[in-house]
Amino acid sequence: MDTALPTDQRIIAEAERLFREVGYAKTTVADIACACGMSPANVYRFFKSKSAINEAICRRHLGQVEALARDIAGADASASARLRTYAARIHEQTCERYMAEKRLHDMVAAAINEHWSVIGPHKQTMRGVLRDIIADGAATGEFPVRDVDRAASLAAIALMKFCHPLVVAEHIDEDLAGQAAAMADFLVNALRAGAV
Repeated sequence: MDTALPTDQRIIAEAERLFREVGYAKTTVADIACACGMSPANVYRFFKSKSAINEAICRRHLGQVEALARDIAGADASASARLRTYAARIHEQTCERYMAEKRLHDMVAAAINEHWSVIGPHKQTMRGVLRDIIADGAATGEFPVRDVDRAASLAAIALMKFCHPLVVAEHIDEDLAGQAAAMADFLVNALRAGAV
């Protein structure tokens, strides 16, 4: 336990450790409090529930995915190349984070199933990153699209199978990396044809 961390961050760190070791469902607020060397009442001063702690953990993880997506969008490459990289890297990170560790997947599944406020903004952020890539392509004439917002929304839907942790889990036995690359090619070709 890192006592140099602020109390709320210590709670988040210990909770995530317990969620990974014991499982989200089996961990109680009392367990988290004990790991932090404090009373459950003190934990409740910072977080109103175990769900709120998990929401904070998920917010941090999703923020890291968003940072990767922004890095891809800001890269010095064509819009087509960035769209292909987005599909490949976001899928890869989803698999590394949520499929390799079942308990981390369970934490994210709980967040999604409970409709926490962190999920909606994350979807908007990721759609916004796709919009930025497509808008760049439209500005240079690479993607002669008429409606950038609609194109970004459709791209997000098309890539959901490869980037959404619960959907990836349902199709994990398939060649998702290959499918993600093929879908990215399809999107690039559609955008270059001005299909939207």
